[in-house]
Amino acid sequence: MTSNHRTLRTAAFVSIASLALTGCSDAVADDEEEMPAETSEAAVGYFPLAHTATAVHGVENGLFDAHNLDVELVETEGGAEAIAALVSGQYDITYSNYTSAVLANAQGLPLVIVAANDVGADDHGVFVSPDSDIESLDDLAGTTATVNNLQNIGTIAYYSHMEAAGESPEDINLVEMPNPDMRSALDSGSVDAIWQVEPFQTMAANEGYKRIDNLFSGEMEGAPVAGWVTTEEFAEENPEILRAFQAAMSESTQELNDDGDITRDLVPTFTMLEEDLIEDMELPQYQSDLDLEWLQRMVELMEGYGMLDESFSIEDMVFEAE
Repeated sequence: MTSNHRTLRTAAFVSIASLALTGCSDAVADDEEEMPAETSEAAVGYFPLAHTATAVHGVENGLFDAHNLDVELVETEGGAEAIAALVSGQYDITYSNYTSAVLANAQGLPLVIVAANDVGADDHGVFVSPDSDIESLDDLAGTTATVNNLQNIGTIAYYSHMEAAGESPEDINLVEMPNPDMRSALDSGSVDAIWQVEPFQTMAANEGYKRIDNLFSGEMEGAPVAGWVTTEEFAEENPEILRAFQAAMSESTQELNDDGDITRDLVPTFTMLEEDLIEDMELPQYQSDLDLEWLQRMVELMEGYGMLDESFSIEDMVFEAE
């Protein structure tokens, strides 16, 4: 295995075993649905976080192969940039936080949610400087905090914590910057708190920054954070590819949840986390089934926080296998 996963390819010549995600209503195929009879190809965008070990594992361990799917993994910038690249045709499926996907859809870019990936857990820490007076998320009123994208689930989580503390969402100033730049911003004093996702959380903890809480705690506990999306056009033209992708990803998320050593072994090969920090890493909580109830709640929170003009049924965005 190499240390650079900007492009990973597999050749698949193995007969398929039809599987389907459960818990997604009509969004997935049943066991009788036909998957590709011959090898199909798909370019898949992924951001190099511990969370996308699901896709890397699927490639490295032949899970896509078993469903006659030849996957090329292409490193993305994440967030809105990943969706823009998806729509422009740079890849067929991409990893994305659900909030960005919903916003893109509302702005006229018809996207389809294909599969689940991860939920908010202890791998999403909020950190402050070692000598900061901030002790909890309740202390963030009047401060400046970071998110990797202003229009994503992190924004919703911060706003939710502000309301839980009896404050207004407007009482926290959120600024957007890439995860690798956040610790430097904290050092310079330009921000008061930073949201660090693995592997950056482990780096922050080992560099002495103070962790005040998990961003997805309280009312945001277990919130679905990100999954895999495609365009409506690709979904209509390639349902068999999406069924194969769903099946392989369902297997991958289950295997990673069952054996944390798989993630620990994979992460140093495609992220910036060094091997000697692996044991300290908080493992992501992977999700094989789309939680439509929580996703609908997210849509309604987005409307309440002024991120959407109006709510809609999230089921309208979920891939339906015919």
